[in-house]
Amino acid sequence: MGGTVLAAPAQSLTEPPAQQSVITNHPGEFDTGMISISSPFSVKTTTARLTDILKRKKFTVFADIDHQANANRVKLALRPTRLIIFGNPVVGTRLMHENQTLALDLPLKFLVWEAIDHQVYISWNNPYYLAKRHGISPQFELLSKMSSTLYSLAEQAAKP
Repeated sequence: MGGTVLAAPAQSLTEPPAQQSVITNHPGEFDTGMISISSPFSVKTTTARLTDILKRKKFTVFADIDHQANANRVKLALRPTRLIIFGNPVVGTRLMHENQTLALDLPLKFLVWEAIDHQVYISWNNPYYLAKRHGISPQFELLSKMSSTLYSLAEQAAKP
């Protein structure tokens, strides 16, 4: 039934389904620019589902970084944590036409991670937050579509 949204976007994105509760930043906290939803699956399964969806939707998946495996190689412990780096050059280029410094935050990323309570989350950067960081108008038409698309991709991966 989807997950819980941990951080509300700076600008509206599509309304989360009724079964998902929205938790905004508490007063006094800074806006992290991240959005997260919970997944009922393991990190491994959620990552596989997300990667499959991205490929079917014709995104380029550049990397799947297993931070837990990397930590284990140097004899350090880390809960399951995977970073999927992906993108679409058409969209990325249009964004960089607005401000090339946005290339610092591209390609896009999904972080799939397990919290201390063993709940799995999918997190990503809010496109409106990135736009603000790089001085791009929140009215730039691509932001709404990006925001909706990222939410939809994560929601599909977290749907039982």
